[in-house]
Amino acid sequence: MNAVLINGEPIQVYLTMAQRLDSVHPAACTDAEVLLYRDGEFVERLAHRGDGCYKGSAVAEALHEYSCKVVIPGYDTLYAHTEVPAQPVVKDVNIIENATLDEEGNACPAIMITFKTDPDKRLYYQSSIDAAFFYYYYYLGMIYNSTGTRGSMNHSINTDDPVLLNEGSDLLLFSNEIISDTTYTLKVNASFNSHSYSSSGQAVTFDSIVRSGYVVVSMSGIAESCYQYHKSQEAFQAPDAYTNLFLGTITPLNLYSNVENGRGLFTAIAPVTCDTVFLH
Repeated sequence: MNAVLINGEPIQVYLTMAQRLDSVHPAACTDAEVLLYRDGEFVERLAHRGDGCYKGSAVAEALHEYSCKVVIPGYDTLYAHTEVPAQPVVKDVNIIENATLDEEGNACPAIMITFKTDPDKRLYYQSSIDAAFFYYYYYLGMIYNSTGTRGSMNHSINTDDPVLLNEGSDLLLFSNEIISDTTYTLKVNASFNSHSYSSSGQAVTFDSIVRSGYVVVSMSGIAESCYQYHKSQEAFQAPDAYTNLFLGTITPLNLYSNVENGRGLFTAIAPVTCDTVFLH
């Protein structure tokens, strides 16, 4: 059973059955009874819409707990529950020039994300950043040359932010465990190298260089189960002393599951996209 409840969107649950080891895909479960509850009260029975997807009319709402009961003929009944988190409140996004260097020695900026949190309650977050930078080189009052770079990232390079260091990872997946105030400014050292281009031009002394562009920050409040799943996925992907990629061996590891009598993830997120930061 797998479901990601998204704040403000209809709830849907996916059910599949494990197959033989040589099977490419799991088989869709089409004959289950899927019952949805909110704060302990029955909401509705989800209808099968095809390919193991069960959906109703209920919409996920922040700060409510949802549970799901799945009855499959001939199998143990599945149970799972989660709470939909509140959307993060991002108060400000700023950029610091030349905050760090990438592996090739190029100067990179830091994106500073200031958001509200509640130090009296353990909260979990996930973020990603999209950006584009354009440089226009002027000579004799006209644009003589231009360069640009754009990309996206969900991690920090040369991490020096305390909250990210506490997670032991460069991924923008974190909790407010060590945050003691109601607001926090997260420092993300950014490197955008997925795509770059430049127009042709001869070497000249330019009159001026003008930069423009944008930075878009996406941030989600996530349920603890979502946080734990991503942490287990990260542990699976990180090589250890028992991993030998040349021999095709890797340490067995079960991904996090919060489904009783089965496997899967029943979790929730509340995403928000911050205002674009224009640079000039």
